[in-house]
Amino acid sequence: MKKNYFLTNFNKDIRNIIFDLGDVIINVDYHKTENAFKNLGISDFDKIFSQVRQSKIVDKLEVGDISPAEFRENLRGLCGFDVSDIAIDKAWNAMILDLPHDRIAILDKLRLDYRIFLLSNTNKIHIDYCMNSLNFELIKSKFEKVYLSHEIHMRKPNVETYEFVLNDAQLQASQTLFIDDTIINIDGAKRAGLTTYHLTNGKTVNDLFG
Repeated sequence: MKKNYFLTNFNKDIRNIIFDLGDVIINVDYHKTENAFKNLGISDFDKIFSQVRQSKIVDKLEVGDISPAEFRENLRGLCGFDVSDIAIDKAWNAMILDLPHDRIAILDKLRLDYRIFLLSNTNKIHIDYCMNSLNFELIKSKFEKVYLSHEIHMRKPNVETYEFVLNDAQLQASQTLFIDDTIINIDGAKRAGLTTYHLTNGKTVNDLFG
């Protein structure tokens, strides 16, 4: 196995890498969804989405406990006025930006010498959009296996989620690096025994592996 320079210096025992999706592989901007909903007339977006978080509507969507249709109905109920399915989906997907081609090149390079996996808190609305707009099938093809929260019915940062991936892929936690841009997910991975790297301060996977 040819060792990557970053990994050799970071942890020479790493044999496997689990990547997050949003702001690690693809670029996202959550403010764009906020602005999109405000443009729909939801002036009290912060209040509405505070209620969304409290009622865990997004969490339920992300683990497949509610359908996209139920998610939209919940949003309409909280907003207090009618918004079309198409308008909701467009606003909800506004946060998804692009897939830099050089990140695909990084994955191509890493997969020659490491087992690489994807673990993402996501939902069917976002993945359907990515399938059509970002060639998500290409992204999937670069990983040995892809774990999407709404398909495996569990999400980060729950320790059980990481343990499921480790067991399913037959990985040793001590030999596995987890990369995510969200600190709560990093903390959950640490509790599962994974080596972690918090991708922050404008760094990208290209800065690590390029």
